[in-house]
Amino acid sequence: MLSTHGLNVSGDERLKGERKVSGVSRTLHTIFGDGPISRNWYKPADGEGRFPLDEALGLVDGYTPMLAGLICQAAATLPFNRAAGDFNAYTGLEIDGRQFHRLANRVGLDVEKFLRAKHETPTESPPRVYVMMDGTGAPLRHDELKDRKGKGEDGKSQTHEVKVAAIFTEHPRPGEDPWRDLDSTTYVATDERCEAFGGMVRAEFLRRFKNVPETLVLGDAAEWIGNAAEINFPQATRIIDFNHASEHVGSMAEIVAMRDSVQWRKLRRKWTGKLWRGKIDALACTARSAFPKDKTDAGEKALAYFIKNRDAMRYDTFRDKGYFIGSGVVEAACRTIVGQRFKCSGMHWSQIGLKHLLAIRTAILSNRYDAFWNWRRKSKAA
Repeated sequence: MLSTHGLNVSGDERLKGERKVSGVSRTLHTIFGDGPISRNWYKPADGEGRFPLDEALGLVDGYTPMLAGLICQAAATLPFNRAAGDFNAYTGLEIDGRQFHRLANRVGLDVEKFLRAKHETPTESPPRVYVMMDGTGAPLRHDELKDRKGKGEDGKSQTHEVKVAAIFTEHPRPGEDPWRDLDSTTYVATDERCEAFGGMVRAEFLRRFKNVPETLVLGDAAEWIGNAAEINFPQATRIIDFNHASEHVGSMAEIVAMRDSVQWRKLRRKWTGKLWRGKIDALACTARSAFPKDKTDAGEKALAYFIKNRDAMRYDTFRDKGYFIGSGVVEAACRTIVGQRFKCSGMHWSQIGLKHLLAIRTAILSNRYDAFWNWRRKSKAA
């Protein structure tokens, strides 16, 4: 039994309208093992009761913050049962895999609040910031995807979209290739719609930067990325990921010649060269002259992609200024944050479970997980 005799616990006194019940016991789970504790319970006429000792200790369903934090970190890294097996082997504890699932859902809700909360005054003032955005799919339970339209052969959705942003800084070095500042990347990841996602990315930007740095927004040419950039970063320079644009060159060349044929390879190389130099008008002129007469409409439709996004494809200018022209950082983030944990063989998630574990994983990979627990402690004490 953990002795609490004579312990001064904040709030451990009966308030008006409450009923006090002394000596209510429970099991306390700590990194050193389990043990019983006895504490006071105060029950109001309406609503749930309160345990001041639990609140003072910051317990999460009987688990100390240190143990709960380690469990949730393991749950965000490996499938629940595997996480439990490894964790128990390393610590000598015996915690069932179901507790990893339950605690991750419980703590993930608080992590979501933390990631959206307004924090201290920003301190960073870098000369250049990149905001990269992309989307990926995560498998939900079949009953939660029912009646959703998707890209499957039957027209039904097989996954639920998760939007991801990577924000990092750069200190340009004239004459050298762009280089991401070490440990400067933080992430935003959510399954919410574009408007909410854009606001979250903007909030993370404002949390970090006290100045208005030169800002670059990178991603593919998806309309939702363009809208998010225009609304939340109107001062930013928009750049279409070069690899995505070059893939469209290859698709456009298929209008003229069969993919992987000698002619197709020559056209793709020639047109990609014009794209690399930012010569969108020259690319359009050359492509139009090559389109067969019976495929003019298909050719114009393919060219519309480049003409619409010409300002975001000035790759010669961007390279001269030392900008990144690829969105590999956020594409890697989609694999790391979402793919490695949520898209393993046989996995199907509830939307709530996905959301809560995604928040924990985002905080960990943004190096903000310890800050979350400090924030939680202060929030409970307030």
